Amino acid sequence: MLGGSFWQAQVYLNLVNAGIMLLHTLFSRYLNISCVTFWFGKVGLLLLLLAVLSALTPVAATESATKPAASDTAITGTKPASEPALLAPVLRLPALNDTLSDAAVVHFASWQQQAKALLNHALLLPPADPALIAAAKRIERAVHPNLEQWQLQLWQPLDLYLYQPASLRQSAVNAVILLHDHGAEFRIGKDKWLPAAHSQTPELVKQWQQKYFDGVAIAELLRAQGYLVLLADAPGFAARGPLQYADQQQLAANLQAQGVSLAGLMAREDEAAAAFLARQPGVRGIAAIGFSMGGFRAWQLAALSADVDAAVSVGWFNSLRFLRDPINNFSRGQTAFYLIHPGLYRQLDLPDIAALAAPKPLLFLHGDQDPLMPPGQVTVAFQQLKARYQQCGAPSPALVIAKAQGHRFGLQLQQLMLQWLGQLQLPVPECSN
Repeated sequence: MLGGSFWQAQVYLNLVNAGIMLLHTLFSRYLNISCVTFWFGKVGLLLLLLAVLSALTPVAATESATKPAASDTAITGTKPASEPALLAPVLRLPALNDTLSDAAVVHFASWQQQAKALLNHALLLPPADPALIAAAKRIERAVHPNLEQWQLQLWQPLDLYLYQPASLRQSAVNAVILLHDHGAEFRIGKDKWLPAAHSQTPELVKQWQQKYFDGVAIAELLRAQGYLVLLADAPGFAARGPLQYADQQQLAANLQAQGVSLAGLMAREDEAAAAFLARQPGVRGIAAIGFSMGGFRAWQLAALSADVDAAVSVGWFNSLRFLRDPINNFSRGQTAFYLIHPGLYRQLDLPDIAALAAPKPLLFLHGDQDPLMPPGQVTVAFQQLKARYQQCGAPSPALVIAKAQGHRFGLQLQQLMLQWLGQLQLPVPECSN
């Protein structure tokens, strides 16, 4: 900055001297005023030159003084960028071709069948070819003891990681798929669950686990209990990125240009991962477990996949009415690209989608101080889900709202998860309605 100011001053002084000489010549030669120096001297010429220069000052130099500030938008009549009518327009759309039949209103099995068809259509991708899942190849390079790396050749290569227990437990559910959160932290994905020593960014993993998991590597917690654990990076995270926050829009836009949504791609990849886990020797039953965005993924996967028998969702459940408020998840930020299936929410609310898992057992773990998922709103959405399970004739899902807990998956909730998983009995009876 100092160097720039010095050279600017030098250039300005040179212009002043040149201007004085020019004015002296003009007055002496063309106006025949030889005594101009006597009357004005250099001081007078300098003042005259400054007056000329100020008249020629570019408009850009004063633009900032005339440009209205952001706080002046109300005065100028300009609408603020956050105007709800612009950001969340209600469109007059033609009637849908695929709608739920009248029979689905009273008959749960009919409703569930038709609603699942809507979900599968809205993902904009078909399920992965079972032959491609059967052809999964193990990556030979050693990653870490007890951690195996496999790869599926799907729409794009998908790396999966099996975290092997010393001895596979013999309970009804003995395998889990861990689905990581978003958190605007793209440098780590699956590593958020694993011991820090397994990561190339161990300090970042430690910080994340301390902040959200009370310092616990939950993949290790489950492995120590005899569960086979499957992990993967979601699109844009860790080895599949890492994205910058603003890059989410570009990724989503380029997928949309191919007729695919980011939310649909992630859902189908989760489904394929569950199918891969179901093929592993000794697996009896599978639970999907996720925190925050991973909690959304967990109950969505239970609804979507026949290979998943139960789900634990931590810190992510609500209704569209709440989430579409201009200040909430579906209306601000770019996380929504991972969550919204085009057109689906015209007919199904989020509790409806979770109910497609019925009669599978579901556990929802929340904190009473979670600012992202306020407990009052979570309870309203849960009652919608509970009503669907009652229509099915199945036992209700479980909701726990822990005291003095925020948007976290701390020790208390971890123990509740372990207790619930250990008590599961399979198979569960089919819906009676």
